[in-house]
Amino acid sequence: MSARLVLLGGALMLGLWVAGCDDGKTVQPPTDGGTTLDSGADAGDSGTVDAGDGGGGKSDFACNVPRQEGCAAGQDCLYTDLADGGTGSQCFAGACDVVRQDCPSGQRCTYVGLDGGSTERQCVAAGTATEGAPCLLANSPPGQTYDTCAAGLYCKDESQADGGAAFFCRKLCHATSDCGSGECNTVLRLPGTRELPLVCGPASARCDPFAQDCESPLGCYPASNGPVCAGQGTLAEGAACEFSNQCSPGSTCVMTNGHGTCRTLCRTAGGSPGCANGATCRAINNNSGVGACAP
Repeated sequence: MSARLVLLGGALMLGLWVAGCDDGKTVQPPTDGGTTLDSGADAGDSGTVDAGDGGGGKSDFACNVPRQEGCAAGQDCLYTDLADGGTGSQCFAGACDVVRQDCPSGQRCTYVGLDGGSTERQCVAAGTATEGAPCLLANSPPGQTYDTCAAGLYCKDESQADGGAAFFCRKLCHATSDCGSGECNTVLRLPGTRELPLVCGPASARCDPFAQDCESPLGCYPASNGPVCAGQGTLAEGAACEFSNQCSPGSTCVMTNGHGTCRTLCRTAGGSPGCANGATCRAINNNSGVGACAP
């Protein structure tokens, strides 16, 4: 249940995801799945862009984590580390879902450490520690290790002002809509599993995508509720992408027909910067004054 927050400042997924290499570390995942062109009611292009959950044609992302789409019954869509060092999503079979909490009455679904070093989702006795309350390892049956948190929560360590660490119950999530406050933006790295579950964390820092005023090495990118600071990518204009911050700062991932392309940011209503080479500045939903240059 050890975890450490590596500040990426946003929940935008990127192929070069900065992650800890040791068991139990915590990083921040996607806020959204990129920027999607809205087809409009008339089946034509409405001229707006949606910085929502998107989805793309890249095989690294086999399913949609926030929407829990693309998997068969009995499977969950979760983020995972890929063999090439990147991050993607895959369908994982498991005994239960840690967000839906579909265990029998009196039990909860959580990640359980097993003898031999593996970790699995299992139904176990529900704990009593509430969200935000201190937690510790439960008096669990032989061969099992889990914490004292109530259903839907996980015991996560957090750095303290004195340089030490303390453990608190944090809410497990698939998407920010699962969080009562904050955002679904922290990944737990647990020993003995390829699954990367998410918990709710503090809201990402807001920023100006034109001023790029985030603290280095973060960049400012459009997200579902306005621009936020996030770990920055390096993909150039026109490169294929899946999430907004795979692209270089000053650009975003625009999804059309299931395929993403890095496009330069622009100010709407004829502001500066504008678009070059005949491209049109199309407004990004929920990102006031911010658009993307699209053909």
